[in-house]
Amino acid sequence: MKRLSRALAITAAVAATLAVAQPLPPPPIPPGASPSGAAPAPPPAPPGTLTPLPAGMEARASEAPESRWQGELNRLDADLRLRLMTAHEPRSEWLAGELEGSDIESQVRHYAAARTAAPDEPLYQASLATACLVRVRPPLAPCEALDRLADWARRDGGNGLPSVLLADRARQRGEPDLAVQNVEQAATAARFDDYWSQGALRWWEYLRPLPVAVDPAAKAKAAADYALMRDLRWTSALRALCAETAGRSAPMKAACAKLGEAMMARGATFALRRAGARVAEINAPDAGARAAAQLGQARLLEETARCALAQPDFATTLESPDAATRARGVEQFGAWAQAQAREGEVGACAKAIAAAPAK
Repeated sequence: MKRLSRALAITAAVAATLAVAQPLPPPPIPPGASPSGAAPAPPPAPPGTLTPLPAGMEARASEAPESRWQGELNRLDADLRLRLMTAHEPRSEWLAGELEGSDIESQVRHYAAARTAAPDEPLYQASLATACLVRVRPPLAPCEALDRLADWARRDGGNGLPSVLLADRARQRGEPDLAVQNVEQAATAARFDDYWSQGALRWWEYLRPLPVAVDPAAKAKAAADYALMRDLRWTSALRALCAETAGRSAPMKAACAKLGEAMMARGATFALRRAGARVAEINAPDAGARAAAQLGQARLLEETARCALAQPDFATTLESPDAATRARGVEQFGAWAQAQAREGEVGACAKAIAAAPAK
């Protein structure tokens, strides 16, 4: 019953928003927070907008008591920031970039180093491309050296998300026809992936063997927390292209309707799929299409709840006073992080649901 109540709370909280809310890697930790402190609550959004608001597990995290590992998390955070200052291989360069969210120059430098050392890794391509979308003066050399967004789109064949970002760039440059073409191209893509599902495993693989005197459960919580820090820059692009009514032409509205349907069906995360459902609803050409999009949203919420029921209760096991229970939670967390990185969040959830015992 406790697990069911938690899943229903997730569904209710998500249903109460028109959100592009990124699902949380287990265990639930406040959105945008580092282990050294909690993030402030986001401001309320106007009704009818496409906005990155917290999903159910994230919204309820503020109700939970402070972690028993908070002291260890603080010490681990301080240690990591020193260690990653001297990053020298692709993964640690990328992790260092993730910690530099407030210093775009340093973040781009680290992402560029990871991308150069491992040019075929889509996560590094995507991270550098989206970081380079931030406008700074003077322009950053790694971003000027190559069109990073076009490079990501070219290298990551079949992923529609770079085309969405290219469309928004064309919109900002006053090229509406090109923006429509890019949205139409995105709508034909085989998948939509921001590689959010990779984050928890990258942190876990780095943190688990780290020679720091903290409990493995604290390391697992830190891995989830750091993974949650990622900035989903595609949400603002999608909102500007397909949700804001001012200046949206009939061709763009038609292209956005197709894009929404495609994202709803082929997004790698529930955030991408929920965003697609909302875009499809906003741009629906008729009542029938609007009703189909609303039904898609309802099914996604149901699937999210079923996924919550099928996965282990990391929030409880990692906080347990019993060492054996914590050890089991750590292993389950690692397995879940691996599954998400391998299958994507939606794929991992589908396998977990299929494998769950009938109730």
